Amino acid sequence: MTPNLQIELRRFISSNVVSKLNKFYFENDALLIKGIDVSIGTVLMGLYNRAEESDFYKGITSLIQDESTFYQEVDFTSGRILSVDDCYRLEGNSLLKEIFTNKKGRISEMISNEVGIKSETAREILNFSALLVVSYLKNNIQILESLKLLLEDQKRDILNSIPPGIKIILGFSCYETVEEKNQSIGRSIFTLFGHNFFSF
Repeated sequence: MTPNLQIELRRFISSNVVSKLNKFYFENDALLIKGIDVSIGTVLMGLYNRAEESDFYKGITSLIQDESTFYQEVDFTSGRILSVDDCYRLEGNSLLKEIFTNKKGRISEMISNEVGIKSETAREILNFSALLVVSYLKNNIQILESLKLLLEDQKRDILNSIPPGIKIILGFSCYETVEEKNQSIGRSIFTLFGHNFFSF
């Protein structure tokens, strides 16, 4: 069965994780969850943008060592993060530099503006999300090997979870998902009624 990457990654964001993160940031729980969700989608589309670069995915996962504090704190089988500390501030930052290069600062600031959380919070949950996404991929080699196709297939749903300003920074049109949806509807109508147009 093909995994839905966003759903799989959202499983790790339990109320316990949110509560522990909020000990650092003192944000509204709902906004913090939204910020993490946006950050996860943003990281996934950042990886999508690097799909054509040979061995980029293997290279990015190799940056996470098996003895990484964060990696050891995740129970991938049960979909749980066992402990939350601030190790992701350093460990996640290096991943973001690789994925987004010089766009990292603009993206975190846009998350802050679009979601309504503090700049510091946006910066750190982006680090957290990058570490979660890449750790998940490191632990799931089969998914990593088919990541390009998975992201292509799930691109529209992921983009729909990302605010317009971030889409633009990532190089996507704000209207891209709408256009794809309209085209899909058009194809469905043609499939349903198209044969009638040519049957007489």
